[in-house]
Amino acid sequence: MARDNIGPAVAVDPTGDLSAQPAPLPLPFMIAAGASTVVVALGAVVLELNPPAQIDRLLPELVAGAALCVGLLARRWAPALAWVSLIVASLVAASIPIGVSGAADPVATGLGTWLVIAARSSAAAILTVLVAALYATRSDRRSTIRVTTVATFLVAWLVVACLLVVVLVIAGARYDPAFTWVDLATWPTSVFIQFVLVLTAFGVAADLRAASIRADGRFAADGPSGDRSGPILADRLRATLRELVPGQAAAEAAAVESERVRLAGDLHAVVLPALRRAIAEVEAGAPVEALAGRLRTIDMELERLMADRWPVVLEAFGLVEALEDLAERTEADGTVEVGLEVQGAAGRPRPEIERAAWRVAQLAIDNAVRHAAATQITIVIAVAADRIRLSITDDGRGVDATEPVRTGARGFTDIARRARAVGASVAIESARPAGSGTVVRFEWPAPV
Repeated sequence: MARDNIGPAVAVDPTGDLSAQPAPLPLPFMIAAGASTVVVALGAVVLELNPPAQIDRLLPELVAGAALCVGLLARRWAPALAWVSLIVASLVAASIPIGVSGAADPVATGLGTWLVIAARSSAAAILTVLVAALYATRSDRRSTIRVTTVATFLVAWLVVACLLVVVLVIAGARYDPAFTWVDLATWPTSVFIQFVLVLTAFGVAADLRAASIRADGRFAADGPSGDRSGPILADRLRATLRELVPGQAAAEAAAVESERVRLAGDLHAVVLPALRRAIAEVEAGAPVEALAGRLRTIDMELERLMADRWPVVLEAFGLVEALEDLAERTEADGTVEVGLEVQGAAGRPRPEIERAAWRVAQLAIDNAVRHAAATQITIVIAVAADRIRLSITDDGRGVDATEPVRTGARGFTDIARRARAVGASVAIESARPAGSGTVVRFEWPAPV
């Protein structure tokens, strides 16, 4: 297959963009993930020991577990989101043991039981503040000494306050009757939320600042040296938000590079051989008419490559019109007749589905023309907003499904890959009677 219009989805390691990303798995994140996991586990233990009367009381633990999963999954492609998710998971899960401790009276429950309850709630609060502190003072961010000092002070203060409450309760201290044991026991953990919010704000501000700096660096690198106007505010905002998800920028860069490689391959396989033949014929003394024919062929191939890379008709008018345009351009070569039969056109599917169906038709036609020596191709299409049925039949040499695909024949492989990418089914078989051509069938969604 000369053209390689659609290749496999590129698996990109987002950490490959060194200018836009922190360390892939820094130690502070691993510690924070462990601390958040412990807090979520504590919440689950407390719920197990104190089953709620209503099922909706399980919602905090479910939310905490979901946030923890998001944090672990997003650690590479969106570090800022991963950190915030860990903090949310810890904060929500910590509310469970802290809520239980708020109703615990050491006199009523007994000192031993109360100490266990207090230890659980204190540990949940301290670990949550620790996760937020690690986010605010990440080693891959230029945290100021002031932020580190504040984070250290808040964590230390909470640890001391929790220990002091335990000591006072054990010592049997008495205060104003209006200030109950419950007030004393829950005082440190009642203010930890403010600590978490302050530290999280520091971390978010640092991430936004770093993303803004990276965005400015990209603008400076991409823009012309003489342009002093700078990007407009909206462009800077979009670029900053993109830098907060470095995996997206890396994936898009890899996609652009992959497209360049595929285009270079097409030029090497199609255009360069024609140019070399034209040069060789001129050097051998071929007439001007022969050179003009070669140049017309090259011009036609370049026009086809450009149309293949940017199917404007497909984007503007839909799949049926794009297939009609494809058929007309194929017939313009003068080597094959292409017929189009529309069995139904009721709405447009999503753009990626239309592009997949169009690419399948393009690849099937290209394969029939280049490798099957077909003289007649028939396209049958039925399209709706939720379904596509497409078949491309040619009268070429046909295929033998039992034979292995020859080396370098990537057309059928690309067709199958493109269909799988959008959840469609594709079948490639000999036309009837056997050996009289090939039929490529594309159906979306794939039949169950």
